[in-house]
Amino acid sequence: MNLPFRSRSQLVLAVVAVLLVAVSVTFAFLSFSSVEHLATGSAEKTILIDCDFDKFRQIMVRKNATAAIVGQSGMTLIDESVEDLQIDTSQDDRPLLNAIRGQSKAEVQAVKKLRVSLSDPHIDADQLTLRQRADIQPESMSVVTQSIAAAANLESYKTTLDARPEGNQTEVTLSVALDVLVTVPKAFVGRADREVQQSAASGVDEQADGLRRFVAEHAGKRFILPELGGGSD
Repeated sequence: MNLPFRSRSQLVLAVVAVLLVAVSVTFAFLSFSSVEHLATGSAEKTILIDCDFDKFRQIMVRKNATAAIVGQSGMTLIDESVEDLQIDTSQDDRPLLNAIRGQSKAEVQAVKKLRVSLSDPHIDADQLTLRQRADIQPESMSVVTQSIAAAANLESYKTTLDARPEGNQTEVTLSVALDVLVTVPKAFVGRADREVQQSAASGVDEQADGLRRFVAEHAGKRFILPELGGGSD
């Protein structure tokens, strides 16, 4: 049976319409089907602290900088313990006098274990355990804080602090990196990446603000007295 040309055209259009609907439904199904996705974020910021490096070093060693900085990163320090502490004064001919004067040449390596509570809406975990490694030299300071294991959907978390003299100031570079495992509709994967990236960017900004405030609190003092259980630099 031969269909009229108009009928054949209508039939072709109907078939095309059905196919388009089927493709649209399939695309929508695939777009909104939940997938497991590792969202990553990282940020870095360099700032100048209005404090010479010798005093900055004293403040960071003698006062509890860990609690102050962690407290500005959406975290609260629950407890900390020193796992290792090594102090080398072999390059300092007057270690005690220079320490009192705030001009210590001692080299300090320390390892701490930290437990913190979390308040980030994108992270399911309420607590995280970290290991912090500090390498403090007469002309530089490096502190790396990294998660020991995953906690809920937070696969990894790492921050770094690198400080060095810059004239009468101290130049500090901070970084934050985190990996968060999320289950989201496939269409929202990009949004999850943006949210985790925003968490990293906010974290490094908050650390910078917290560090500035912490140093400013002590920079005007003539003597930086150690806190109970603090270092001896």
